[in-house]
Amino acid sequence: MAILAIGACKDNPVANPIDAPTVDALGSLTRTSLQQLVIGAMAQSRSETNNTQHVIQSGIFARDAYRIESSEPRWVNETLGGQPDPGSFAGGRGFNGFYTALRAYNTTLLALDNAPSTLFTAAELNATRGFLRTQKAVDYMSLIALRDTVGIPIQNDDPEAVTPVRCKAAVLTYVAALLDSANADFAAATPTTALPFTLPAGFRTNGRNYSTVANLILYNRGWKGKVDYYRGIDRSNPTPALFATAITELTQALGGAAPGAVPAANFNFGAYWAFVPGGSEATPNVIAVNTVGLHPLVDDSLQAGDARGSKIVTRAAPLTGQGLSTNITYVGAVASAANEARPLPILRDEELVLLRAQAYIESGQFANAMLDINSVRAAYGLAPVVFADVQTARSAVLYEKRYSLLFEGPQRLMDLREYGRLNSTYLRPETATDPYNAALPLPRAELDARGVSTNPACTP
Repeated sequence: MAILAIGACKDNPVANPIDAPTVDALGSLTRTSLQQLVIGAMAQSRSETNNTQHVIQSGIFARDAYRIESSEPRWVNETLGGQPDPGSFAGGRGFNGFYTALRAYNTTLLALDNAPSTLFTAAELNATRGFLRTQKAVDYMSLIALRDTVGIPIQNDDPEAVTPVRCKAAVLTYVAALLDSANADFAAATPTTALPFTLPAGFRTNGRNYSTVANLILYNRGWKGKVDYYRGIDRSNPTPALFATAITELTQALGGAAPGAVPAANFNFGAYWAFVPGGSEATPNVIAVNTVGLHPLVDDSLQAGDARGSKIVTRAAPLTGQGLSTNITYVGAVASAANEARPLPILRDEELVLLRAQAYIESGQFANAMLDINSVRAAYGLAPVVFADVQTARSAVLYEKRYSLLFEGPQRLMDLREYGRLNSTYLRPETATDPYNAALPLPRAELDARGVSTNPACTP
């Protein structure tokens, strides 16, 4: 695993770098050191989420994006033309940074056990544990979203341990338990308890301030509903009984709103990663690069009158190479200072509404699914849809998620995989050797640590 290096997050004016802390080295935890530890760990999570694999390569796999560079053919050769190499950027990224963050979260959780009661209340410590465990779950979910059936290791408290590669179902079960443990921590505090540190701006200024337990519960239950939905539909280990659980959790995350009743004004409420393109700690949004374009079918599939078409803009010049070409791009991919500072959603209410619609569909509750889907459609000027079977319903929700969540992460890739639509039956081949890649491999260093040259079979 990558050696821990916690850096300051530009969103926070307090944190200074702390190199490779251990519980012993930390000594007695203070409010200042807790601030530094948490923000440093979150900076690592933000950095890896802002990696090209999470937001761009997943879009290439899902046929939403192209990245074409004459100096770097692997953006095509190892995505749409062949398998990603575990030793290259195309196959090995979207991994180490998350484990660096996970080690930092684990270290901080251990340090909380010896936090002096003169500096922290019991409620503050419980709220902090709940937040850290929730963030761990978010990082594991990001990891398994990119690796899928390849599996990933689950890190323990020993940062030097080479842990087994666990299969997707086991990882999702672990993540679900982690979120429930975090929720129990929140329950041990009070709804009005405030975290004893300042969160980055993206967690405080987008319609909901996650500094207090009441809102952190919404955030936690949103992730739990998302995890349980994907556990339910997991093609390698489906558990349909979890759809009802997911509906309950997603409804709680949406403040108890009935199907179709979440106001459009709330759709952008949520947690975001914020970016600062200038200064000594420059961290621009990685999407803002002119070598990224939209797949032509993103524009071709757009329904007339859909206001989300504003996300699609004409390129200043066509993006062409290796047999691929596009004249359009995502509005946030146009290189500019404003786009380099564009926040990246982590989880927002519009996604929760559409996830609940998906859970309703798999439960056969088409009327409720239509209410949620049509509330989104109405927000963008579209007429309501009607469906009476699962496949038509899935197509309807896939359309909404594509345009609502464009360039927000690997959501479409996850859906195409679980719906069995990442293949030539549903998607045209992009090259003569298009393998319809569904996941990234484990990085070469992880294979070397386990003494293997190809991805090992995961452990259930």
